[in-house]
Amino acid sequence: MRWVKKEEVEKQLGEILQLMEQIETKMDDVIDNVVKETCAHQQAHIQKMEKQLDAVEQKMDEKEAQRFVPSKLHFV
Repeated sequence: MRWVKKEEVEKQLGEILQLMEQIETKMDDVIDNVVKETCAHQQAHIQKMEKQLDAVEQKMDEKEAQRFVPSKLHFV
């Protein structure tokens, strides 16, 4: 009777280990997907901010060109 229980327990432990391995694999996939999504979202946000920065720089350049003040060096 005791041997049957031991074999049964070993079998259940084996099944538990298999399930734990499957869970670990799935968790690795989930974590990998979350990291990829986060990186993609951050990259899109960075690109959007770069476009906004370019637009601001362009406006500043335009305003600076309109406010050109000749210096004495240009006349020398």
